[in-house]
Amino acid sequence: MKLFRLSALAFMLVALIFTGCKGKSAKELIVNKWKLTELSGENAKEMTDAEKKEMTNKFLMELTKDGKVMMSGMWDTPKTGTYSLSEDGKTLFLIRDGDTKADPQVINELKGDKLVITSEKDKLILSFSAK
Repeated sequence: MKLFRLSALAFMLVALIFTGCKGKSAKELIVNKWKLTELSGENAKEMTDAEKKEMTNKFLMELTKDGKVMMSGMWDTPKTGTYSLSEDGKTLFLIRDGDTKADPQVINELKGDKLVITSEKDKLILSFSAK
């Protein structure tokens, strides 16, 4: 009986270790409050340093578990909408309230504390850190 209990305990510990080591999916990692930290890309070259600094000082984006997005800091009132991810977790689709078409963003990097996306429409690479 004692051997059975030890075997069961060992099995549970192994199962716990493997469950705890499983990495988070893109869908889980994307849910966060993100602060813009850097702008680059084609259209960023046309911006002044003051414009870039204002954006990195103010722009926040919150992506919630229920698929909502809120962007704030650059406007009098926050911009809201919805988002979704591609099945492979490499594209973020943003639809601002009032728009009918998604604005795809290529996800270059997504870690627990870092998000880097490329907007083909705006020709910008946006780097965010978790807030």
